[in-house]
Amino acid sequence: METPIAAPHAPDVAGLSLLTALTASEIFKSATAAQARGFYVAVGKRIASLAPVEDISDLDALTQRINRVWHAMHWGEASLSMDDEGIIVHHHGMPDALEGDLEGHWPDVKSAILEGAYDGWFRTLGSGPQLKTWIVHTHEGQIELRHGR
Repeated sequence: METPIAAPHAPDVAGLSLLTALTASEIFKSATAAQARGFYVAVGKRIASLAPVEDISDLDALTQRINRVWHAMHWGEASLSMDDEGIIVHHHGMPDALEGDLEGHWPDVKSAILEGAYDGWFRTLGSGPQLKTWIVHTHEGQIELRHGR
């Protein structure tokens, strides 16, 4: 049985976008780029905690659980695969821009959030400290991440 995400209702997407954009503006005004990135990685890890994955041992079930979060937020979806080097994430459908993001921080914000969220999920499943999650590349609305060495 699928564990529900903590929030029983889909968020107000327009409100979430505006709040994210305004918050980014304030954070980037008062923090260094590294501090802002760290903050949004932590936000991503918090998002991951909305859909606990400790009970999952199957890649398809993990993908479904993760996508429930992204669908609720209207932030696209992911497909996961594995190779000898680690886990590959193809995330697509993430908004290209946010209403109110006049300074253009969204690309940095979404990258950090995605890295934090996926890293949070993989660490919950037992990933060791020597492994990391990073964005390999972005292309035409698709973001490829990798978790491994």
